[in-house]
Amino acid sequence: MPPAKRRKVAPKVEEVNFDTAARHDFLTGFRKRKQQRVRHAQEVAEKRAREDARIEKKKVCEPLRPASMRVKSANLVHVQMREQRTAEFQQAVAEHRKQLESIAGGNESDAKESGSGNESDGGDEEWEGFEEPPAVDYEAEYIDEDKYTTVTVEEMDASREGLLKSRKQEDEDEDEGTQPDAQKVEQKPDAPPTRAKSTKSSTKPKKKKARFRYESKEDRKINELKLRMSKKKKAAARREQ
Repeated sequence: MPPAKRRKVAPKVEEVNFDTAARHDFLTGFRKRKQQRVRHAQEVAEKRAREDARIEKKKVCEPLRPASMRVKSANLVHVQMREQRTAEFQQAVAEHRKQLESIAGGNESDAKESGSGNESDGGDEEWEGFEEPPAVDYEAEYIDEDKYTTVTVEEMDASREGLLKSRKQEDEDEDEGTQPDAQKVEQKPDAPPTRAKSTKSSTKPKKKKARFRYESKEDRKINELKLRMSKKKKAAARREQ
Protein backbone atom coordinates (compact mmCIF):
# COMPACT_ATOMS: atom_id res chain seq x y z
CA MET A 1 0.00 0.00 0.00
CA PRO A 2 1.21 3.53 -0.69
CA PRO A 3 2.27 5.58 2.31
CA ALA A 4 -0.36 7.80 3.87
CA LYS A 5 -0.25 11.42 2.76
CA ARG A 6 0.74 13.90 5.40
CA ARG A 7 -1.59 16.81 5.87
CA LYS A 8 -0.17 20.28 5.83
CA VAL A 9 -0.37 21.83 9.26
CA ALA A 10 -1.85 25.32 8.91
CA PRO A 11 -0.99 27.88 11.58
CA LYS A 12 -3.83 28.31 14.01
CA VAL A 13 -5.20 31.73 14.88
CA GLU A 14 -4.85 32.20 18.57
CA GLU A 15 -7.18 35.20 18.95
CA VAL A 16 -9.60 37.22 16.79
CA ASN A 17 -9.89 40.91 17.66
CA PHE A 18 -12.71 43.10 16.29
CA ASP A 19 -12.37 46.87 15.78
CA THR A 20 -15.55 48.14 17.35
CA ALA A 21 -15.07 51.71 16.05
CA ALA A 22 -14.70 50.58 12.41
CA ARG A 23 -17.68 48.28 12.81
CA HIS A 24 -19.75 51.18 14.18
CA ASP A 25 -18.71 53.48 11.30
CA PHE A 26 -19.64 50.84 8.71
CA LEU A 27 -23.03 50.11 10.23
CA THR A 28 -23.96 53.77 10.69
CA GLY A 29 -22.36 55.20 7.52
CA PHE A 30 -24.70 53.95 4.77
CA ARG A 31 -26.33 57.36 4.22
CA LYS A 32 -22.99 59.17 4.38
CA ARG A 33 -21.46 56.93 1.68
CA LYS A 34 -24.54 57.37 -0.50
CA GLN A 35 -24.26 61.17 -0.26
CA GLN A 36 -20.57 60.94 -1.22
CA ARG A 37 -21.45 58.97 -4.36
CA VAL A 38 -24.10 61.56 -5.29
CA ARG A 39 -21.65 64.46 -4.85
CA HIS A 40 -19.01 62.65 -6.94
CA ALA A 41 -21.52 62.09 -9.77
CA GLN A 42 -22.52 65.77 -9.66
CA GLU A 43 -18.88 66.87 -9.90
CA VAL A 44 -18.30 64.60 -12.92
CA ALA A 45 -21.45 65.94 -14.64
CA GLU A 46 -20.41 69.57 -14.00
CA LYS A 47 -16.94 68.90 -15.39
CA ARG A 48 -18.40 67.31 -18.53
CA ALA A 49 -20.81 70.26 -18.98
CA ARG A 50 -17.93 72.77 -18.72
CA GLU A 51 -15.95 70.80 -21.34
CA ASP A 52 -18.94 70.72 -23.72
CA ALA A 53 -19.48 74.47 -23.24
CA ARG A 54 -15.82 75.14 -24.02
CA ILE A 55 -16.03 73.10 -27.25
CA GLU A 56 -19.21 74.90 -28.33
CA LYS A 57 -17.64 78.27 -27.58
CA LYS A 58 -14.60 77.35 -29.64
CA LYS A 59 -16.81 76.38 -32.59
CA VAL A 60 -18.69 79.68 -32.37
CA CYS A 61 -15.57 81.82 -31.97
CA GLU A 62 -13.57 80.08 -34.72
CA PRO A 63 -15.01 82.20 -37.57
CA LEU A 64 -14.40 85.39 -35.53
CA ARG A 65 -10.67 84.68 -35.19
CA PRO A 66 -8.28 86.59 -37.47
CA ALA A 67 -7.54 85.05 -40.84
CA SER A 68 -3.83 84.82 -40.12
CA MET A 69 -4.42 82.60 -37.07
CA ARG A 70 -6.83 80.40 -39.00
CA VAL A 71 -4.31 80.05 -41.85
CA LYS A 72 -1.53 79.14 -39.40
CA SER A 73 -3.62 76.44 -37.77
CA ALA A 74 -4.67 75.08 -41.17
CA ASN A 75 -1.06 75.10 -42.37
CA LEU A 76 0.03 73.20 -39.29
CA VAL A 77 -2.62 70.56 -39.93
CA HIS A 78 -1.60 70.23 -43.59
CA VAL A 79 2.09 69.98 -42.69
CA GLN A 80 1.40 67.22 -40.18
CA MET A 81 -0.72 65.29 -42.70
CA ARG A 82 1.96 65.71 -45.38
CA GLU A 83 4.69 64.44 -43.07
CA GLN A 84 2.58 61.45 -42.11
CA ARG A 85 1.88 60.60 -45.76
CA THR A 86 5.55 60.92 -46.75
CA ALA A 87 6.56 58.62 -43.89
CA GLU A 88 3.99 56.01 -44.94
CA PHE A 89 5.11 56.29 -48.59
CA GLN A 90 8.77 55.85 -47.69
CA GLN A 91 7.94 52.80 -45.58
CA ALA A 92 5.97 51.23 -48.44
CA VAL A 93 8.83 51.93 -50.90
CA ALA A 94 11.35 50.32 -48.55
CA GLU A 95 9.20 47.18 -48.18
CA HIS A 96 8.77 46.99 -51.97
CA ARG A 97 12.53 47.24 -52.51
CA LYS A 98 13.14 44.45 -50.00
CA GLN A 99 10.69 42.20 -51.83
CA LEU A 100 12.31 42.94 -55.20
CA GLU A 101 15.77 42.22 -53.80
CA SER A 102 14.64 38.90 -52.34
CA ILE A 103 13.03 37.89 -55.66
CA ALA A 104 16.11 38.93 -57.65
CA GLY A 105 18.41 37.01 -55.30
CA GLY A 106 16.31 33.86 -55.70
CA ASN A 107 16.35 34.15 -59.51
CA GLU A 108 20.12 34.65 -59.58
CA SER A 109 20.71 31.58 -57.40
CA ASP A 110 18.44 29.48 -59.66
CA ALA A 111 20.24 30.74 -62.76
CA LYS A 112 23.63 29.92 -61.24
CA GLU A 113 22.51 26.42 -60.31
CA SER A 114 21.10 25.77 -63.78
CA GLY A 115 24.24 27.18 -65.43
CA SER A 116 26.52 25.03 -63.32
CA GLY A 117 24.38 21.98 -64.10
CA ASN A 118 24.51 22.66 -67.84
CA GLU A 119 28.28 23.17 -67.73
CA SER A 120 28.81 19.92 -65.88
CA ASP A 121 26.58 18.04 -68.34
CA GLY A 122 28.34 19.63 -71.30
CA GLY A 123 31.73 18.74 -69.92
CA ASP A 124 30.82 15.09 -69.60
CA GLU A 125 29.30 14.49 -73.05
CA GLU A 126 27.70 16.31 -75.97
CA TRP A 127 24.11 15.69 -76.98
CA GLU A 128 23.89 13.99 -80.36
CA GLY A 129 20.12 13.96 -80.81
CA PHE A 130 17.57 11.23 -80.27
CA GLU A 131 18.68 7.65 -80.74
CA GLU A 132 17.01 5.71 -83.53
CA PRO A 133 14.93 2.74 -82.39
CA PRO A 134 16.19 -0.73 -83.34
CA ALA A 135 14.87 -2.18 -86.58
CA VAL A 136 11.88 -4.49 -86.26
CA ASP A 137 12.07 -7.90 -87.88
CA TYR A 138 8.58 -8.30 -89.37
CA GLU A 139 9.09 -12.02 -90.04
CA ALA A 140 10.30 -14.13 -87.16
CA GLU A 141 10.48 -17.90 -86.85
CA TYR A 142 9.59 -19.66 -83.60
CA ILE A 143 10.71 -23.26 -83.26
CA ASP A 144 9.27 -25.61 -80.67
CA GLU A 145 9.99 -29.27 -80.06
CA ASP A 146 6.82 -30.36 -81.85
CA LYS A 147 5.76 -27.25 -83.74
CA TYR A 148 7.25 -24.98 -86.35
CA THR A 149 5.48 -21.74 -87.32
CA THR A 150 6.16 -18.41 -88.97
CA VAL A 151 4.65 -15.18 -87.59
CA THR A 152 4.27 -12.10 -89.79
CA VAL A 153 3.83 -8.72 -88.04
CA GLU A 154 2.02 -6.03 -90.04
CA GLU A 155 1.17 -2.45 -89.25
CA MET A 156 -2.49 -1.87 -88.46
CA ASP A 157 -4.50 0.42 -90.72
CA ALA A 158 -6.71 2.54 -88.45
CA SER A 159 -9.03 3.57 -91.30
CA ARG A 160 -12.48 2.08 -91.83
CA GLU A 161 -11.40 0.05 -94.85
CA GLY A 162 -8.49 -1.46 -92.93
CA LEU A 163 -10.76 -2.51 -90.06
CA LEU A 164 -13.27 -4.09 -92.46
CA LYS A 165 -10.45 -5.93 -94.20
CA SER A 166 -9.14 -7.35 -90.92
CA ARG A 167 -12.68 -8.43 -89.96
CA LYS A 168 -13.12 -10.28 -93.25
CA GLN A 169 -9.82 -12.07 -92.77
CA GLU A 170 -10.87 -13.18 -89.26
CA ASP A 171 -14.18 -14.52 -90.62
CA GLU A 172 -12.34 -16.46 -93.34
CA ASP A 173 -9.99 -17.96 -90.75
CA GLU A 174 -12.97 -19.03 -88.63
CA ASP A 175 -14.65 -20.65 -91.66
CA GLU A 176 -11.48 -22.58 -92.41
CA GLY A 177 -11.34 -23.75 -88.80
CA THR A 178 -14.95 -24.96 -88.81
CA GLN A 179 -14.72 -26.87 -92.13
CA PRO A 180 -12.92 -29.93 -90.68
CA ASP A 181 -15.61 -30.29 -88.01
CA ALA A 182 -18.31 -30.29 -90.69
CA GLN A 183 -16.41 -32.96 -92.62
CA LYS A 184 -16.18 -35.09 -89.46
CA VAL A 185 -19.92 -34.86 -89.01
CA GLU A 186 -20.53 -35.87 -92.63
CA GLN A 187 -18.21 -38.87 -92.23
CA LYS A 188 -20.47 -40.30 -89.43
CA PRO A 189 -23.94 -40.73 -90.94
CA ASP A 190 -24.82 -43.59 -88.53
CA ALA A 191 -24.75 -41.32 -85.48
CA PRO A 192 -28.09 -41.16 -83.63
CA PRO A 193 -30.06 -37.96 -84.14
CA THR A 194 -29.95 -35.53 -81.26
CA ARG A 195 -33.16 -34.67 -79.49
CA ALA A 196 -34.33 -31.11 -79.76
CA LYS A 197 -34.60 -29.29 -76.48
CA SER A 198 -38.16 -28.77 -75.42
CA THR A 199 -39.07 -25.23 -74.61
CA LYS A 200 -41.21 -24.11 -71.70
CA SER A 201 -43.86 -22.75 -74.02
CA SER A 202 -44.40 -26.20 -75.64
CA THR A 203 -44.69 -28.12 -72.33
CA LYS A 204 -46.71 -25.86 -70.03
CA PRO A 205 -48.63 -22.68 -70.63
CA LYS A 206 -47.49 -19.77 -68.55
CA LYS A 207 -49.63 -19.02 -65.52
CA LYS A 208 -50.76 -15.50 -65.04
CA LYS A 209 -49.44 -13.96 -61.87
CA ALA A 210 -52.13 -12.97 -59.39
CA ARG A 211 -52.15 -9.25 -59.02
CA PHE A 212 -52.17 -8.04 -55.42
CA ARG A 213 -54.96 -5.61 -54.74
CA TYR A 214 -55.91 -3.81 -51.53
CA GLU A 215 -59.49 -4.28 -50.35
CA SER A 216 -61.75 -1.29 -50.22
CA LYS A 217 -63.61 -0.37 -47.06
CA GLU A 218 -66.88 -1.89 -48.31
CA ASP A 219 -65.21 -5.17 -49.35
CA ARG A 220 -63.55 -5.40 -45.95
CA LYS A 221 -66.90 -4.95 -44.17
CA ILE A 222 -68.55 -7.63 -46.34
CA ASN A 223 -65.72 -10.11 -45.67
CA GLU A 224 -65.86 -9.46 -41.93
CA LEU A 225 -69.65 -9.97 -41.94
CA LYS A 226 -69.28 -13.27 -43.82
CA LEU A 227 -66.63 -14.41 -41.34
CA ARG A 228 -68.88 -13.61 -38.38
CA MET A 229 -71.83 -15.45 -39.93
CA SER A 230 -69.71 -18.53 -40.56
CA LYS A 231 -68.42 -18.46 -36.97
CA LYS A 232 -71.98 -18.21 -35.64
CA LYS A 233 -73.11 -21.16 -37.76
CA LYS A 234 -70.18 -23.28 -36.56
CA ALA A 235 -70.90 -22.35 -32.93
CA ALA A 236 -74.59 -23.23 -33.31
CA ALA A 237 -73.67 -26.57 -34.89
CA ARG A 238 -71.36 -27.37 -31.97
CA ARG A 239 -74.10 -26.52 -29.46
CA GLU A 240 -76.60 -28.85 -31.18
CA GLN A 241 -74.14 -31.69 -31.01
